[in-house]
Amino acid sequence: MNHLQYEKSPYLLQHADNPVDWYPWGETALNRARQENRPIFLSIGYSTCHWCHVMAHESFTDRAVAEKLNKSFIAIKVDREERPDLDAGFMQACQMMNGQGGWPLNLFLCPDGKPFYALTYAPPQGHGGRPGLIDIIDKIADMWQARSQELVNAGESLANALLDLEAQSYRQPPEEAILRRAAEKLKELFDPQYGGFDSAPKFPQPHNQTLLFRLAQRFDDSQLAGMAQQTLDNIAGGGITDQLGGGMHRYSVDERWLIPHFEKMLYDQALISDAYLDAWLVSGQRNYRQAAEQVLNYCLRELQQDQGGFYCGEDADSEGREGTYYLWSQQDLEAELTVQERSLVENYYSISAGGNFEGKNILARNQTLAAVAEQLQLSTTAAEQLLQAAQSKLLQKRSRRPRPHLDDKIITAWNGLLIASLARAGRLLDNDSYLHAAQEASAFISRELFFSGRLKRRYRAGDTRIDGFLEDYAYLIYGLIELFLTDFNSSHLERAMSLMQRCEELFNDGRGGYFDAAEPIVPGLGRGRSRQDGALPAASSVTAHNLVRLAQLTGNNAFEQRGKALLAQLLAKADQYPTAFAFLLQALDLALSEPLTLVIVMPPELSSLPAPWKKAFYGFRPQLVTIITTTPEHLSALVPATAGKHLINRSITAWLCTGNSCLAPVTDPELLAETLKTYAPLKTFNR
Repeated sequence: MNHLQYEKSPYLLQHADNPVDWYPWGETALNRARQENRPIFLSIGYSTCHWCHVMAHESFTDRAVAEKLNKSFIAIKVDREERPDLDAGFMQACQMMNGQGGWPLNLFLCPDGKPFYALTYAPPQGHGGRPGLIDIIDKIADMWQARSQELVNAGESLANALLDLEAQSYRQPPEEAILRRAAEKLKELFDPQYGGFDSAPKFPQPHNQTLLFRLAQRFDDSQLAGMAQQTLDNIAGGGITDQLGGGMHRYSVDERWLIPHFEKMLYDQALISDAYLDAWLVSGQRNYRQAAEQVLNYCLRELQQDQGGFYCGEDADSEGREGTYYLWSQQDLEAELTVQERSLVENYYSISAGGNFEGKNILARNQTLAAVAEQLQLSTTAAEQLLQAAQSKLLQKRSRRPRPHLDDKIITAWNGLLIASLARAGRLLDNDSYLHAAQEASAFISRELFFSGRLKRRYRAGDTRIDGFLEDYAYLIYGLIELFLTDFNSSHLERAMSLMQRCEELFNDGRGGYFDAAEPIVPGLGRGRSRQDGALPAASSVTAHNLVRLAQLTGNNAFEQRGKALLAQLLAKADQYPTAFAFLLQALDLALSEPLTLVIVMPPELSSLPAPWKKAFYGFRPQLVTIITTTPEHLSALVPATAGKHLINRSITAWLCTGNSCLAPVTDPELLAETLKTYAPLKTFNR
């Protein structure tokens, strides 16, 4: 009997009709394995994973595979997005055994849950000298019958190695030299032709770009800012970005950002939109603002549910193939566009008869619209109008195609990241719709995913049975801080502090660090400890950043001490491998910056700050916290004690506070701008 039919995870439900006798992870399956002394076959994936679909179709619907698994193993399916603790722990085991990992992640475990063999994608039958899944199942079933103690010993050895790795502790005092060495290492690793780091496949990892902007400012280094801008330009123009509908695909299979792995994940949208906002502040170039808006508008249009939360993402596949929804032929264009529109689109998006992906075309820009307009002897305005008309027609055509699967569960952590980006965009772009969306998502989590003082991991169809992990707390706190800095509702800050205290109770390791989970995965396998940033920032990196910011916002030295203790525990290898610690290095940059707080008190009759005042503090100043309020008494921990008394002739009054002291109040925006040049000089970088 397949037990997944009662689950809420879209990924588990995709396997509910398999002939495999799947169980969800839990005591029912684990108890049966122990009682019957049967090894466990554990398979981990997620619902928008292309290769997970391939293996499901080839192997898990195969009755010969199912018969062998059901006979000799307890088969368990796990949605990695619901259980990041299981995914991280068993992925680490896979990497220790094989030197690499990926999804679908498949492991064979002892009845007590300790792994002894791991593999990723495998077809049912072997080929090219490589064993198929049936071969592997047969071999391990035979070994368990004949030499089970060898497998148990292997599981014990691997479990001990994982515990040793979790227990490793290094100390590195936070210092600026780490950032300088990281900057030089990033220059060595950078791809000067296409941007980004490493070779194919290429992940955007937008926190690498946001780090580069901060290092560029600290060291007044235009090369670092140029590296970030080049990468973001190529991502925005490449096939990795959905040129019609907005949003970024998960990664590029080539080094040029042209051929994407087509799934779209919520967390990628949150991180890349934030990087575009940084680029806009650093350069003043409108194209970065537009890129951020296109990503966020995609999230609001396609991923937000009616109660305010945001769904996980969209699949790579539709109509049984990868990328079908996004591909175009010349015949498609001929059927939808006028001759002039088609000529523009073919030149702007490099459309060819042979295509650039399986005989069709992924839309990607290889030149500017102005350059195409000149080639076609059009004005830039006329070219823009033609392009908009063509895009509208192609979007309408695409909307009639079968859509990729939508994973409609709501993950607390990922929503926290998007809350941060939406709130920041609302503040920087004066866009109330972004702020409102951030407020709605925050309210949804508070209402539906927070019970008895604890966060829950995910929501789907009213089900919230999984407790939150450090990632959920850290990312949500990060979002709440940005939300507070946008609407100045002190309840967001109070909630962030309360959740930080809950982190201490649930995840603190007693040595200045944090575990990823409140409980061990299984006895003897530890609680996980994320140290490195990947496609997502490590929970510990975000926690360090949160602690530094909470210290600045509250003046509470306990937050500062905990933040520095955590940095000291995590920084040992950050300057050698900066792309694996990009978010952590941003926390270090913030911790080493002198705290600066700008408090602006408006008369109650004003609903918003006039433009000259906004212009006075506009720009990329990540170390500057700006508080705008009409009721300073509600923010007594953040504003000067005399703020309410200094409203001279009911005019706008500003204080710049450095460390524990504030400068004299200012009532002239031009004077404020001059003061900021001294204490927080603005550096602008353009490619």
